[in-house]
Amino acid sequence: MATQLLIPWFVAEPWVVHLPFRERELVVQPFAVSVIAALFVGYVVAILFARKHDRPVDLTLNLALYLVGFAFPISYLLNGLFYQPDKFFHVLTRPSEIAGAGLGWSMYGGIIGTIIGALVWKWRRKASILAVGDSFAFAGPFGWTIARLGCFVTHDHPGRVSDFFLAVADYQTGAPPYEPRHDLGLYGAIVLTGVAITFFVLNQKPRKPGFYVGLLPMLHAPCRFMLDFLRAPAAEGGDLRYAGLTPAQYVAVILFVAGVLVMRRVARSDAAPS
Repeated sequence: MATQLLIPWFVAEPWVVHLPFRERELVVQPFAVSVIAALFVGYVVAILFARKHDRPVDLTLNLALYLVGFAFPISYLLNGLFYQPDKFFHVLTRPSEIAGAGLGWSMYGGIIGTIIGALVWKWRRKASILAVGDSFAFAGPFGWTIARLGCFVTHDHPGRVSDFFLAVADYQTGAPPYEPRHDLGLYGAIVLTGVAITFFVLNQKPRKPGFYVGLLPMLHAPCRFMLDFLRAPAAEGGDLRYAGLTPAQYVAVILFVAGVLVMRRVARSDAAPS
């Protein structure tokens, strides 16, 4: 394969911070840094959106607690259940080990967690998910882009062997000799950047509450569904398949349908654009 136009192999390594006044070291993981940055950016963008569109900021802040509180544990558990089932069912017999089991994190598992968190929030606060949730649906692509770049620099999502110019040369997954492969972290970041730009342009005009809640899965889910066909087989460090599809592809179909239904509801609502 021609390699002159490929992205050279690199990987962001953890770095060690020496804690003052303690004989201990803190190991900082690059992906963890990207997640923290993503949360910060998403939070700031959501608040700015709420203020611009006269959405209740206090409820927006409160909803954020539910979204984050449910997203992380459910992302962790679902990633283990669908991508590392042997390890997942093993730790179920030893619950004390679950936090350190290294089950990994699932983006769509996190989205399922945010949906559950939003429903619990609605049940407790009796407020509109569409009106308040719009802030986070709008902010999502801006934060997720950063998180996906974290996946890229750590190469968490190896793809199939390819000579495509955006493939990463000598991708170190599986057994050597290493070959150039697609990197789904990079492709995911590119897609989310496109969604973020689209949202920024659309935000120049008032929209009905719930517009971005419906539009986000309609734009992102088809891209995720198609991109997952580029993932490496499980034997080469990629994701498990169920009837030929990854778990994320099944979720993508459900999210797309849900997005269409939300957009239909928004279009038929009497709410004024804001």
